[in-house]
Amino acid sequence: MDPAGLDRDLGQGSLKAVYLLHGQDTLWLERSLKRIEAMVPEGMADFNLQRMSAQDASPGEVLSQARTMPFMSRPRVVVVRGMDHYKTEVLAPFLEYLDDPNTETCLVLVAEKPDFRLKFYKTLRDRAMDVAFEAPKGKRMVPWLVEAMARRGQKLTSDGARALIDRLGADPAELDQELEKISLYALNQETIGEEEVRAAARFGPTASVFELGDAIGEQNPGRALTALDDLLRTGHHLPVLAMITRHFRMLLKARLLVERRESVAEAARVFKLPPFVVGKYLEQARGLSLKDIKKGLARLQEANLTLVTSSIPDRQVMDRLVLNLALLRPGRRPGT
Repeated sequence: MDPAGLDRDLGQGSLKAVYLLHGQDTLWLERSLKRIEAMVPEGMADFNLQRMSAQDASPGEVLSQARTMPFMSRPRVVVVRGMDHYKTEVLAPFLEYLDDPNTETCLVLVAEKPDFRLKFYKTLRDRAMDVAFEAPKGKRMVPWLVEAMARRGQKLTSDGARALIDRLGADPAELDQELEKISLYALNQETIGEEEVRAAARFGPTASVFELGDAIGEQNPGRALTALDDLLRTGHHLPVLAMITRHFRMLLKARLLVERRESVAEAARVFKLPPFVVGKYLEQARGLSLKDIKKGLARLQEANLTLVTSSIPDRQVMDRLVLNLALLRPGRRPGT
């Protein structure tokens, strides 16, 4: 089952006897877990909501709570975190419980990476009791954002989602936080598009580092220094240097893909990023030779050593670095 299936259950006010929540998208996993817990009537949580940890409770203790009938009103919810902690040999009682569960209680098992080769977890999957919260990557980022906004009762267009990733990057937690701000900005609008996103969303470091990459590709020192100013507003010198270094490593990978004439779709699979983001890396990589990129990485390594070991002011080191990167090809007139 995917999270949308769980949402349907919750929307209909019905709960399965057992759920297994797992995956790396902890943001939505935790939100879904809170929605399940909220099914317990107000004022009854002290009686009908039990939170447990597999590290502290034995399977017998967990199942004893699961078999307990709710007090006065349905449902009773028992949450067990850290199911991965249980060894294979102690899962048998859980498997037996699946054949005759207490339908008045919802037993919610939370795991990071359950082993679906094991009979217990395989049975949960076969019975559509597992909910996989996969971290959004690549082409899944845009639909994930659209769905996240839909949960807030508004429609985000695909162009709006791409504009947000363009500005902020691909970190799910940051994107979700920015969606909240955009939703409030466009509170009276049913549909939110690129225009609303650009009006409300902040520029993140990812947008600035791509701007710097464009300036370096153009060999435009003035534009590169302006982009550096924007980047340094988002963080200190060493973290910013690390971001630029990562960008150059991505450009190296992109340049190799360009030389192999790989498609954008294949590059997106390699990078695990949305195709339109990968397209930017490929475009920048086409403007720099393999030699240029390797020379840039050497300059970045030198700058890192200088920042850590010398008394030269950090800003002076960064300015000199960016000028060197924007003049990787001395024969080319700056800005052309």
